[in-house]
Amino acid sequence: MSDYETTVNIFIHLLNTQSSLFSAEDKITLMKLINNQPDDIESLSNAISDWCAKHSEVDKALGEFEKIVVRGPGDKQANTNIPKYELDKKNILNEIQQSSSSAKETKKRT
Repeated sequence: MSDYETTVNIFIHLLNTQSSLFSAEDKITLMKLINNQPDDIESLSNAISDWCAKHSEVDKALGEFEKIVVRGPGDKQANTNIPKYELDKKNILNEIQQSSSSAKETKKRT
């Protein structure tokens, strides 16, 4: 997996597992940001990285996963239990929307 793919994959994983890191406003901003990108992994990854750099909690969580996932030559691959997601624009948008729905359902139950 390329660095670009790793970044997008971890970002999607954060949306699924730590959606509380993203406010409703963040998710709206992310939808607009992703919609305005071409559907190529490098552009999507760069846009996500730039956004994360301005959101310290998300950036920190992303960085923690990247440390675990990215290994040097000869290093044993860590078992991160991060699934491999579909890495395209449509799937990222779907994941943002689903994380918004999950948060609403959680609030309704409490």
